[in-house]
Amino acid sequence: MHTKTGDLVAPGDLLGAHEEWMPGEGTYERDGFVYAKVFGRVGYNEDKLEAVVEAVNPVPTVKEGDVIYGTISDRRGAIATMDITLIEGRSRSVRTYHEGTIHISKISKDYTDKIEGVFLKGDIVRAKVIQVEPSIQLTTMGKSFGVVRGYCFNCRRAMGRQENTLYCEQCERRETRKLSSLYGKIKMKEK
Repeated sequence: MHTKTGDLVAPGDLLGAHEEWMPGEGTYERDGFVYAKVFGRVGYNEDKLEAVVEAVNPVPTVKEGDVIYGTISDRRGAIATMDITLIEGRSRSVRTYHEGTIHISKISKDYTDKIEGVFLKGDIVRAKVIQVEPSIQLTTMGKSFGVVRGYCFNCRRAMGRQENTLYCEQCERRETRKLSSLYGKIKMKEK
């Protein structure tokens, strides 16, 4: 065997022959040998005769209860669609494409009659995952959830917060959104 349990391995590192170990999580087999597929720590399951690699910094997956950040990509009827890009507390961005939806009834505890008055396409939103299967469902109920960065409808520049509305210095325009209490407090790169 070329590696021991607990060794740090990189993609392509040889873990053993297929006669000794079956490929498990984080590994693959090629030409009768088992190799590491990800950076991580190797493990050998004697019961299953399986070689595995536990990723050191795995790609995050969205789970129920996660707080996520994403961009509003569409609004139709009573649904806002959001492209999820980050899970709060994780050091890596979400790499695979995840899309979540926010139903109008899950935006605020207050009555919301039109989704157009709370989210605009391109807004960056902080939301909570309330369902993962069969589709990702989100909520922005709560003070810290909602738009954390909004862009002007006219000029698409980032807007500043003035009390409970957004203000564009360029257009001198005011707009309403379902704002997070964290609006303007989260540092992010400009578009």
